[in-house]
Parts: sequence; C-alpha cells; structure tokens
Amino acid sequence: MGSQNALITLYSEQGKWRELTVYYHQIRKQGFHPNSFTFSSLLKCLSSSQSPLLHAQPLHADAAKRGFVSSDPFVTNDLLIVYSRCGSLQSARKMIDEMPVPRPFCWNAMISSYFRESNCGAARELFDRMRKSRLANDVTWSAVIAGYAQNGRPKDALFLFKEMMGECDETGSRLSPMSHTITSVFSACGQLRDVILGEQIHGHVKKTSSYVENDAFVGSIVVDMYGKCGFEELARLVFYSIVDKCVVVWTALIASYVCNECPSPAIEAFRDMIHEGIEPNYVTLSSLVSACSQIPDLMLGKEIHGFITRRRATEAPDVFISTSLIDMYGKCKYMVYGRRIFEKDKKYPICNTTALWNATIAGYMENNFVSDAWDVFRSISHDGEGTNPNAVTMSIVLPLCARSSRLLSGKEIHCYALRNGLDQEICVSNGLIDMYSKCGELKLAENQFNRMMNENNRISWTSMIDGYGRHGNGEGAIRFFERMKREEVKPDRITFVALISACSHAGLLEQGLRYFQEMTREHGIVPVEENYGTIVDLLARAGRFKEARDLIEQMPVRPGANVWGALLGACRIHGNVKEAELAAQCLRKLEPKDSGFQKLLSSIYIEAGKRENAEDLRSQMKEMDMAKRQGFSWLETKEEIYESIDRDKHIPDTPETWSPEQLEVSH
Repeated sequence: MGSQNALITLYSEQGKWRELTVYYHQIRKQGFHPNSFTFSSLLKCLSSSQSPLLHAQPLHADAAKRGFVSSDPFVTNDLLIVYSRCGSLQSARKMIDEMPVPRPFCWNAMISSYFRESNCGAARELFDRMRKSRLANDVTWSAVIAGYAQNGRPKDALFLFKEMMGECDETGSRLSPMSHTITSVFSACGQLRDVILGEQIHGHVKKTSSYVENDAFVGSIVVDMYGKCGFEELARLVFYSIVDKCVVVWTALIASYVCNECPSPAIEAFRDMIHEGIEPNYVTLSSLVSACSQIPDLMLGKEIHGFITRRRATEAPDVFISTSLIDMYGKCKYMVYGRRIFEKDKKYPICNTTALWNATIAGYMENNFVSDAWDVFRSISHDGEGTNPNAVTMSIVLPLCARSSRLLSGKEIHCYALRNGLDQEICVSNGLIDMYSKCGELKLAENQFNRMMNENNRISWTSMIDGYGRHGNGEGAIRFFERMKREEVKPDRITFVALISACSHAGLLEQGLRYFQEMTREHGIVPVEENYGTIVDLLARAGRFKEARDLIEQMPVRPGANVWGALLGACRIHGNVKEAELAAQCLRKLEPKDSGFQKLLSSIYIEAGKRENAEDLRSQMKEMDMAKRQGFSWLETKEEIYESIDRDKHIPDTPETWSPEQLEVSH
C-alpha cells in the first residue's frame, strides 16, 4: 500500500488528475483499499480537473462510507476546501449537519470556509453555536478573529479578542492566544491605525510569550502595524529585537518607511539587507521602487531598475515590480522608460496585465501628457489581448475626460461601465459625477449621484458641491451641502473648500463667512492654508480688501500661494493695483519660477492704464528666462477632437470652417 500511496501522492503533487484517476481505478480493481492518506491526496489534486465538484461527490461518498469524514481532520478539511473553492458551501454545510456529533475540527474548517467566501454572518452563527455547546477551542477563536481581520472588519476582530482573553476552555484553563491569533490582532490594529491598543497588546504578548522576538512572522506583523500607525521608529526598534531577520521582516521594515514617506531610510535598509545576504522578493523590490518614486531620483531609479534586471534576468516579469517601475519613471518625469517597460512586459502572460495599462495611463496623466494617456487607453481594445479595463482604469480615465472636456468619450466610458457592472463601484461613480460636473452637465452628474444614493460617500457629495460652484451656482452648492448634513455625512476640509469657493464665485459673502465659522464651531475642523485661501478670495472678490489683509496677517499658519494667489485674482476684478503688487511680491518669494501670477499682474497693469509697468515686468520675465504657461483649448466635433495650444496653426481661426451640424460640444 505504501508504494501505491506514494505514486498517488506524486501524481497529486504534479497536478496530473487524468493519470491519477486511471491509476486509482486500476489499483482499486486489484483489491487496493484506500485510507485517509489516499483520499487526502485525491482531493488535493481535484483543482486540476475540469469538473472538480462532479468528482468530489463520489469521493465524498466513498470516504464517508469508510468512516473518514467524521474521524479524520485532514480528509474533512480537504473536502470542505474543495466544496468552498467550487462555490458549493451548501454541500459543505450539509456534510457537517449530517454528522451525528461533529467534532470541533469540522466546525473550525467550516467556519474558515465561510470566511474565505466573505460570509462573515454564517461563520459567526456557527461560532456562536460552538460557544453555546462549549466546543469552541483556541483554534476556533483564532479562526474567527483571523476571518474578521482578513475581511476588513478589524473592530469585530479586536472585540472578539478581548472576549477571548476572559474565556476558559473545557478544563477551566484560560484560553491562550496562539501566534496566528496574535498576528491577526496586530493586523486589525494596523487597519484601524490604533497604536495605543497595539502597544497594549504588544506589552501583553512580551510578558506572556516570546512570539515577537522568536517568530519572524509575528515580528513582521508588529513592524507593519507600527509602520501603518505612523511610528516608524517603534517599527525599527521591534525590527532590531527580532532574532531571525528573514526577507519578510526586512520587507516589513522597508514598507513601513515607504508608508511614512521616509524613502532614504528605506533605501538604506535595503542596502543593509543585501549586505546581510538576504535575497529580496517581489514585495521587497516593489516597495524599494516606491521609495525611489517618493524622492524622486531618476538616477537612483535607473540604478534600482538595473539591479532588478540583473537579479531577475531569467525570470518572467512580475506585475507588481513592473507597475512600480512605470509609476517611478512617471513620478521622475521620464515616461520614455516607463513606456519601454510597458511595451516589453505586456507581451508576457503575467497574471494581471490590466495593472500595467493602468500604471502607464496614470504615468502619462501625472506628466500632463493627455494625448498619450488617451492613446494608450484607446489601444486596449486592439492591442490588449485578454485585458479588460476595470474600476481602477475607469477612475484613472474619467478625470482625463474631465481635464480635456471630452464629454462624448466620457459618455462612451459610462456606457462601458454600465455594460460591465462597473458603474456600481463607488470610485467609478465618483469619477462620473466629477467628469459630468466639469463638462458642464450638472443634470447628468446629479442623475448619477441619485442612482448611487445609498453608496455615496463624502467624495461624492463634495464633487457635486464643487460642480455647482464651478459653474457659478452657489445656491445649488448650498442646497447639496445642507442635504449632506441631513443625511449625516460628515464633511471635511475639502468639502468646505468647495462650498466656500462656490459662495465666493456666486457673490454669497454672508453665507460663505457663516460656513467658515460653522466648519470650526460645529464640525471641529481646523482650517488649513487652503481653507484660508477660500475666505481671502471670498472677501477680496466682494471688495473687502482690508478684512482680507487682516485675515492674512492673523492666520495661525504661514500664508502660501493659495492665499496670495486668491488675493491677486480678486485684485484684477476690482483693478486694485496696490494690493496686486503686494500679492505678487509675496508670490515671487514663494514661487520665483512661476510665470502665471506675473502675467496676471501684467494684465492688471494694462487694464489700469500702466503700460510701462507692464512692459518692465515682461522684460524682467524674459531676462529671468521664465517658462511660459501654455494655454489649451479643445473643439469636439462628431469626427474627432481638435486641440489648440496658443493659437496652434493647424486649427483655422475662421468660424466659417465649422458648420453648426458638425459641432457637438465646444468648450
């Protein structure tokens, strides 16, 4: 029997289901009696068959007839895994219910299967039944805590952990959390960014065990938890306390530095890791590339890219590393290399080529290469075999439509999202609201908002408020904000930036001032420089320059370009040259290379009849070799979209060129 089981195991490990079944039927005819080991091997190999559920049922019946289902934990667990992977949890549950007295390991396996399918309610129901029958053991508690943490319910995981610490087993002894339980609890603390509770649990674990120091997996989770909570120094101290620093521990430290935007220590840690002889994995390398993106440093990025190429020359590209590299080159403003990686790696049958397309489109968007981004997106249909745009693609491309006023293209994307069920994703819905708002189609934006009423979040409400304000409808923005409060959606700083800007552009001075006070008094939001900028704009547009200046002088934060830019913009409306010169002087100190505000000041001089001042200013700009901001405009016809950059010669200036029937949308 030993040699026969060994051959069955070999076929199972190689995934040769057809050969395995032929051999199994052959030896059964010769009088072979399978044992639990045989059934376990057969069930593990089922994933490579074309109809796993069809084959699982006769194996289940045979194993039950021989008494292995209710007595052998390995066979039971393998059966439950097969049923859950086939989406047949009802069969798995039926198997449990038919047992006269299910053993705890059967319940535990079923609970884990429910959590794998994200059915937290059914898992909790079984857990409560086990507790009532006093069958729940430390493995049960660990499975439920881990299930909640893995399904994005960290509060439930932590609450259950607190209950576990007061529970006793059937012998009356206190339940002791295992290492797997501890990792789930630290993971939950990281998800909630609750460093206080994390420190308390860390202290308790140090007193009762040596998991953190001697178990690399637990230690890495603690490092990760402190990193996510923004305490990279504590993460570093835990790292140095771990005895066996494997690649997972090093990666957790590097990722914690990257998470807290500390790229230099992350790169230094990577160099120490290589010096220690630890081989990095794909997670380490993608974290390292992300660190380089934060600097950003093109030469260092190319050095890291070369290191990755040399180390993984014989391997197929990894989608995580490739997308990180494309993102890095985009942030380093060198998308030429990013495009090369994309063109080379998209040909490989890697697991998720959609991520490569998304990273490339986002890279072009990062560098304001709107046409290139649009070309890449359009090429998915004929050049991206097996690639389907997903919700992330939609959320990247919809702002592209809004930025270039491509309303027809935005509608096409909306149709694609509807056909593929992507419009129910909140990030896609918010992108549609933003796109329609910026293209002036507020009715369509509001229709999309109302369709997702039960799913809308703060971003959805803020997008609608901003859309109305952008088009001068301050009353509409206020109406949405008041409705937002009635729905008990909590606004943030950005919401008030959009709201007060809407009041400013609509001339609603008193309402804007009232909402600024409400922001702090009722919502406890501390204003930042951008919020003060909207109030300065509100006051200055109303001609109340003295109050605007007093506010700037009394601000608890240093006034930046937002504040002085708002003042300068309002000066043009009222022709206030004196205040304009002061604002421009402050902007010159903050952004000496920016030509935009200088051109605005020049326009103010001309409108005030001070042409000599304007000429002097333009001469200074030429001497300083200031880069001129380009102006863009788009004209969308039924055939194509024409882009004009500073009166580009390829677009005629005469209106006779365009017939009324040809024009669809013009912005």
